[in-house]
Amino acid sequence: MKRLLLLILVTIITSGCASPKYDGASISNKLMDSKPEINLVRDDNTRKGFIETVKKWLDKNGYSYSVVPSNSITDLKKLTIEYVGIWRWDLALFLNRAEIEAFHNGQKVGFTSYKAPNNFNTNKFSNAEERIKYMMDILFGKITASEATQAIK
Repeated sequence: MKRLLLLILVTIITSGCASPKYDGASISNKLMDSKPEINLVRDDNTRKGFIETVKKWLDKNGYSYSVVPSNSITDLKKLTIEYVGIWRWDLALFLNRAEIEAFHNGQKVGFTSYKAPNNFNTNKFSNAEERIKYMMDILFGKITASEATQAIK
C-alpha cells in the first residue's frame, strides 16, 4: 500500500512540474531591416482571438501588414506569417499548443511554438493573449524562447 501511495505521489509531482514552454528562432535582423511587406494568413480553424492578438501586436510595434485568406496565393517577396492555435478543455478552456511561422522567398525564416502540457500544472490556464504576444516577441527577436518561458513561470 505504501508503494502504491508513493508511486501516485511521484506521478503527481513529476507531471505537475511540466509547465508551459516556448521554442523558436527569430527572423533575422537583416531581413527585418529591409522592412518587408507582411502578409498575415488567416487560419479559419483557429479561434478569432489569435489573429486579433497578432494584429494588435503588429500595430503596436509599427509593422504594416495585410490579412489574406488561407487559400490565397501569396507573393513570395513578402514576409508571410502563418499561425495555428489549439485550445483544449481541462476544467476550463486553455491554449494548449500554438505555432507561428514566417516565410520569405519560399523559405522559412523564423518560427515560434508554445506548448502547455495537459497535466496538473495550473499555469496552463493563464491569459492566451499574453502567451501569443510572447510568441510574436520571440518571432521578431525581442526576446528569446527561454526568456519567454521564464516570464510565464
